Amino acid sequence: MYLEQQFGSPVYWEKLAGALMQTNTAYGNAIAALRQRGGAVPERLFPIVCGAPIRQQKHLSPETIFTRLNEAGLLKRVTLPSLGDCIAIVQADEYYDQLSPMIRARLITESFLLAAVSDWLRKLGVVSYGKVATREDDSLPRVGTFAWDLTAPSYLGPMVKATKDGKDKPGFVVCDVYLGDSVTIEGVKPFINKCRTLRSLRNVGSCLQIFAAEKFNSDAFQILKKNGIIPATPANLFGEEVAAGLRELSAVLNKAATLSTIDPAKFDDLFSKLGKITGASNQLRGTLFEYLAAELMRKSGASLVRLNRIYKNSMGVAEADVIAERQDLSVTFIECKGHDPYGQTPHSEVKRWLQHNVPIFFRIRNEHQDWKNIPAHFEFWTTAPLTQESLDLLERAKSEIKATRYTISWRVGPEILTLCQRTNDDGLINAYRKHFMKFNAKAAHAAAIWHEQHRD
Repeated sequence: MYLEQQFGSPVYWEKLAGALMQTNTAYGNAIAALRQRGGAVPERLFPIVCGAPIRQQKHLSPETIFTRLNEAGLLKRVTLPSLGDCIAIVQADEYYDQLSPMIRARLITESFLLAAVSDWLRKLGVVSYGKVATREDDSLPRVGTFAWDLTAPSYLGPMVKATKDGKDKPGFVVCDVYLGDSVTIEGVKPFINKCRTLRSLRNVGSCLQIFAAEKFNSDAFQILKKNGIIPATPANLFGEEVAAGLRELSAVLNKAATLSTIDPAKFDDLFSKLGKITGASNQLRGTLFEYLAAELMRKSGASLVRLNRIYKNSMGVAEADVIAERQDLSVTFIECKGHDPYGQTPHSEVKRWLQHNVPIFFRIRNEHQDWKNIPAHFEFWTTAPLTQESLDLLERAKSEIKATRYTISWRVGPEILTLCQRTNDDGLINAYRKHFMKFNAKAAHAAAIWHEQHRD
């Protein structure tokens, strides 16, 4: 029982989740998992966090759990900026609009943690090197009937079991991650349910089960250990420097979520602390390049700049990395690819942007009340050289598109540096030159002399 005005309040959800979890229901686990994560998760990740098997006899599936809680008016599907379709506990709409940027920042930081865990498992030889799967892949990693943030087969002695035909049956490492508020006992129970149910499956080998988080409440920590699960933190896995890098990245992204900008001076610290993780430098380039592009558009006179807007229509789904409006003059959609400058931009990315994203954005622009009567521009920015095949495709498309409908253009490394130099922002220029361009000793020396001469 509750008062009508209490519906949807924090105390309402706390009492409801507690009542459901006292009876050990799948519904209580799902609500508790959502509450631990601020009230919403991308729909794609709901099967991981809710603690229910994808398909198993005598168990409710994630789809069934959502359907029944939705019919009861407790959960709903919402489309959030920068996240797309999400499963959420029922709250006022404005609550999720404010929450969306913070969820995205947390998911980005967690992707770095998953990369670090993958790297750690590979380097120690705990798992098969090329068999690590994470939620960042096209399909969710699965072991048994459950979805996880990370999975990998293990052929370590204690993990392997011999089959009747004499072959070795591998065990598995499974891991879920969460980098938000301190994990509560209710917040870990969905994961514990997954682990305990997995162990009861006859055809699944031995499993090493890990839950990685920034911090745990003491009772949550103890119940994980009691159930034979490793409660891990970035600090005890990788050392304080990497842990500090993850915290700093989270803080930077959360600040950027409200200001849509990142202090370029932070780039060095992030690359220094997280660069030890295999692949993290490239991942950082991709993440930070979007904010750098947004800052360039802001400094070049854009009146309103937005990041990571997901659009969906009958043609499909596409995410606009940066949208820059010049008051009543034009709207520009920018695709940002912060690749290693020593590599090349994959032709597939250029082709998809041109043939998939641009048509979707153009239709969105035509249906938008504020944009339909102003010029539209679509730009592809990349820090790595384009292939000749990509250049030919872009040139051909540009010649065929009527400028009265819209324009397309592309900017590669040195052209973006020129945009940075026009801002006269030394921090922006240095950050781009250091982390997004090939090292050029002669150019670096000339830049140092210029800065020395113009220091005053």
